[in-house]
Amino acid sequence: MSARDGRPAKVVVWRDYWLAPSETFIRDQVASLQRWQPVTVGRRQFSRTLVTADHAPYGDSLAGRVLSLLPPAPQVSRGYRDVFADPEVAVVHAHFGPDGVRALRHARRAGKPLLVTFHGMDVTALPNRRWAGRRYRRQLTALFAGAHTLIAVSEFIAGQLEALGAPREKIAVHYIGTDVPAARQAAAERRGILFVGRLVEKKGVADLFRAVADLPGELARTPVTVVGYGPLRAQLEQRAAETGVDARFLGRRSSAEISDLLAQHAVFCAPSRRAADGDSEGFGMVFLEAAAAELPVASYRHGGIGEAVVDGTTGLLADEGDVAGLSAALRTLLTDPDLARRLGRAGRERVVAEFDVRERTAELEKLYDAAAAQSLVEVGDRAGA
Repeated sequence: MSARDGRPAKVVVWRDYWLAPSETFIRDQVASLQRWQPVTVGRRQFSRTLVTADHAPYGDSLAGRVLSLLPPAPQVSRGYRDVFADPEVAVVHAHFGPDGVRALRHARRAGKPLLVTFHGMDVTALPNRRWAGRRYRRQLTALFAGAHTLIAVSEFIAGQLEALGAPREKIAVHYIGTDVPAARQAAAERRGILFVGRLVEKKGVADLFRAVADLPGELARTPVTVVGYGPLRAQLEQRAAETGVDARFLGRRSSAEISDLLAQHAVFCAPSRRAADGDSEGFGMVFLEAAAAELPVASYRHGGIGEAVVDGTTGLLADEGDVAGLSAALRTLLTDPDLARRLGRAGRERVVAEFDVRERTAELEKLYDAAAAQSLVEVGDRAGA
C-alpha cells in the first residue's frame, strides 16, 4: 500500500500516553515498520518516555494530566481532525482496548479503518471492575462492531476477546515479537535468578521468593535480582526479608542494562499468575527477551505464557500457583547446567526463527494492507451507489 505520490502510506498509531517505560514492545514495533510510515498520536506525552509522540497535546504536568481526562477543547479537536484527515493516512492502529474506544470516534469521523491490539489487562481485568467494567463492556461492544480488525497478542487473548463477544472473523492473532540482538558471550559463570517486570500482584514476585526460600540447603541462598518498579516494592522488600531471600531490588533499568543482566544470570523467573481483579499475562514479551539471551525460564502455566515458553524445550513450567512445582523447576535449572544451556540455546533458536520483531511487523503491515484495501473498496461502492 502506497500513497499516490509513491511515498509510504501513513498509519496513525494511537496510545493514550506516550509511552510508559514498560511498553518497549510498542516502541520496537513502531520502529520496525518498513512499508508504512507511523504517525504517533495520543492524549498525553510523558516527560520521561520511550517515544516522543508526533501529536499528543497534553504534557506530563498536573494540569496536563487533568486536561487529558476532560473533553478536548475546540483547538485540540481541530488538531486531531487534521491528523486523521490527512489523505496519506490510510489506517489507524490503537494499542489497548480503552485506547481503541477513544480512537474509534476519530477514525470514524475521518472514514479510516481501525485496528486495535489487545494486550492483557484490557480484556482480563478492566471488564470485571464493579462499576467502570459495566460501562467498559458496553464500549467494547461498540468497538468490536466498529473496528476493522481486533488483534490479539496470543491465542489466550483471542479466547478472552471471544468470551467478551468479539466476532471470531474479526480477530487476528499476532505475536509482536522482540528485537533479536546479536549473540553475545555470556558471563563466564552465570549466577543467580533474574526477574524483570512491574512490581504488581500479577507478576508473582511473592511466589518467586517463596519458591527460592523452599530450595534445599545452600540453594536457598541463591541471589535474586529484581528489576522493575511498581506499587508493591516496599511490600516485596519486606517479604524477601521475612523469607530470608537474598534479593536485590534495582528499580527501573534501561534496555542495555537489562541485556547485561540477562547475560549474567543463570535462570529467568517471572511466575505470573491471575490477580484478584482478573488481570492476567497476555503473552509476556520479557520471556522472549530472556530466551534471546539464551537464558532458561522458570514460570507458571498461565495466560499466554505457554505460547512464549515451550515447557521442557525452552524452559520449565509449573501449574499456576504451585509454588512447590516452581521451586522444583528452579532447583533443576540451578543444579543441571547442561540442561539449562540446552533450554537456553533452544529458546534463542525459537526466537530467531519465529519472533524477530522485524519479521513479525512485516506480518502486521499485511493486516494494514488488508484494512486499507477493504476501505478503498467500500468507498468505491458508496461512490457508485
